[in-house]
Amino acid sequence: MVAGGATDSGQKPLRKALITGVSVVAEMLTGGLFMENVKIEKQRTNKPYPTIMRTWLRQGLSGFWLGFWPWGFTLAMTKGSVVGFSRAFFLNQFETSGLMTKKTADITSGFCAGMVQGVFMSPILLARTRVNQSMTQRAEAEGGKLKTGFVIEMRKSMQIMGIAIKEEGTGVIVKGMPTMVCKRALDWGTRFIFMRMFREKFAEMNEPGQPLTDMQRLTSAFCGGALSVAVTQPVDRMMPIIQQAGASGEGIVPFMKRSIAEQGIATMQRGACMRIIHCGWHTAFAIFASNKIYDALDKF
Repeated sequence: MVAGGATDSGQKPLRKALITGVSVVAEMLTGGLFMENVKIEKQRTNKPYPTIMRTWLRQGLSGFWLGFWPWGFTLAMTKGSVVGFSRAFFLNQFETSGLMTKKTADITSGFCAGMVQGVFMSPILLARTRVNQSMTQRAEAEGGKLKTGFVIEMRKSMQIMGIAIKEEGTGVIVKGMPTMVCKRALDWGTRFIFMRMFREKFAEMNEPGQPLTDMQRLTSAFCGGALSVAVTQPVDRMMPIIQQAGASGEGIVPFMKRSIAEQGIATMQRGACMRIIHCGWHTAFAIFASNKIYDALDKF
């Protein structure tokens, strides 16, 4: 068991995968999807946050859940289930091997889970970035009110990715994958480092042997996720740069140089404010909420 009473040890990977996938879908539908969409659009266009939000919220609830079908849902289930399975699998392997301390196993399994998640997420995130870009352009062209719906968005999403594959080749599917693997490893590795730091501090504040309260565990998850942005923001910023370079027909290095020349080096921190909030929100669901659900189901 990790410091402060976390309940990750000994979990069944397949069960944890399903629970974490559902938890991340819930996170997306309760604001996570909207926050991530705003961050992606901020990185892509550098428009003010209020302008971006107004464009999408004019659509009502469909704007709040913009892009959920099909790529948002696919991304949520992939992010959640892959990291849930990988985290439980690697943690169990490392702890039973006897080669690592529980603290080292806790942190190392986080890095490994992030790497596996990056492989699965890269093509889905590419699709979602392209679809979000198309949706914003359509909303502006249609005077702010986007004609949307499940069937419409499914069809247009497939059309967008079909055109991308035709114009850029099948290699577009794995564009930016090495960067994504590095990014997700850093994301989850640093989140577990910071979460453990908070748990240990809370454990020191409590009476000896007293487990952490739910509020302490929730705070550890949220703050650990939020603080990880300080380490991973530049890598996160590279993803839309790599994906936009392909869409614009430029090479990655020329595109990045032009972006920095036009917008300054501050472009590498673009979207950081929204990402801090979203990373805390996402980690709270993916770690705290999924563990609570797992523990509750274990009692039946």
